Amino acid sequence: MRITQLQRPLVAAASGLARRSTTATTTMTIGQLQEALGVLRIGAGSNAAVEGRRYASVKSQGAYKIRDTSTIPKKLGAKKSGDSYVIPGNIIYKQRGSVWHPGENCGMGRDHTIFALTTGYVKYYRDPARHPKRQYIGVVFNKSDVLPYPRHAARKRKLNMTASPIQAPVPEPTISPSGIPTQVVRLGLEKSRKPHPRDVRILKLDGAAAGAVGGSSYAYREENWRLGTLVRTEKRKLGSRRVAMRHRRRKVKAISKEMRAEREEKIARRKEALDAQRAARARKMRDYIQRRRAEKAEEAAKANKAHAQASSPKGAEMPPPPPSPPKREV
Repeated sequence: MRITQLQRPLVAAASGLARRSTTATTTMTIGQLQEALGVLRIGAGSNAAVEGRRYASVKSQGAYKIRDTSTIPKKLGAKKSGDSYVIPGNIIYKQRGSVWHPGENCGMGRDHTIFALTTGYVKYYRDPARHPKRQYIGVVFNKSDVLPYPRHAARKRKLNMTASPIQAPVPEPTISPSGIPTQVVRLGLEKSRKPHPRDVRILKLDGAAAGAVGGSSYAYREENWRLGTLVRTEKRKLGSRRVAMRHRRRKVKAISKEMRAEREEKIARRKEALDAQRAARARKMRDYIQRRRAEKAEEAAKANKAHAQASSPKGAEMPPPPPSPPKREV
């Protein structure tokens, strides 16, 4: 029944209620009230369309689609049965009060919820040595273990580690089947003030860097994990926009400081290179001047010798040169 069809019964009811007798009686009889309200009666078929669909049970409304670990408070009881595999933090039993107590590798929350503290398998058991009547829930590492453990038995492993033999590493070949090296090391500047991760780069064959054996191509590239170490990742919990902006300013300041340090390092390296070039140029010039002086002195000595031979008579010996005066010490 559509809403537009309800207008006439409403009008009739209103007119029936507002109807007044021409006589002196102002009260309305019970029959008139029944007649007026009977007009407003709606059938059962149209009632469902107006009020909406109603489900017959709670299950059909989707209440049981909630996970076991995040149930409503009334859904108490066991969430993990015996020998079930659990990881740290899994809820094993929800209860009100201490019906079950935490045993081996289990803990109890504020609402008496028992949860796992390690990875393993759930065990429900009793321990008369600890308490004659209490029942416990524990977690064992091996599914075949039985709780409680003997009192003087060796302790089980902790930190989720098991004893296993160490396998010998497979030796990696240094030369590929094609005859080229599988790894190339590129060194950076030797005289570096601050070491940088990009100064020393270890390049491997494309396949070897990706994890394949022997390499799949002749291209060299860095390994993925080495490239990942170059990226700055900072995980911080920012509480508000002001804190985020402060962190952003801090980050920009740190980056600018690092860039300034790199720029100063570059300028210092360039200055050192220029100083080395100037020193080499000056040393070369000094060597050239000394060589020219030696050549000039040799030429002068040859000229003096030739002049002396030409001016002296034949057969006469040349007098020895006069001794040089002693040098004064300053």
